[in-house]
Amino acid sequence: MTLTIEISKELEDRLEAEAESKGIGKDEFVRVVLEEKLNSAPTQGKRPPFESKIIATDLPVKDRSREREWLNENRDKFAGQWIALDGNKLIASNVDGREVVKKAKELGLKSLFIHFVEASDEPPFISGGVW
Repeated sequence: MTLTIEISKELEDRLEAEAESKGIGKDEFVRVVLEEKLNSAPTQGKRPPFESKIIATDLPVKDRSREREWLNENRDKFAGQWIALDGNKLIASNVDGREVVKKAKELGLKSLFIHFVEASDEPPFISGGVW
């Protein structure tokens, strides 16, 4: 596919400088940037475009067997969504994880299991945490 776009001289200069610093041509650099951007865009049913982070290391370990049981029973109904569980009770679900966290905060709940759900035929996305 060939794509022609009009950009400012300033942007073109920045693209050329960045491509040169990486030792590749301008067209190749633009293709790489576009691919990276599109691959990181959040879409329904896709993995989130951000990394997990450790927010605490000194918390007690909580038994999450009820959450895992609920997830095993309901996984395919919520595939491609973020969920918040309190034990075996669904608190919120949405394709946007920020909305799930927002709902949990609005309810004043602190020790929830928040997880990105994939269909049972997909490999697991490792995440979760205490909010």
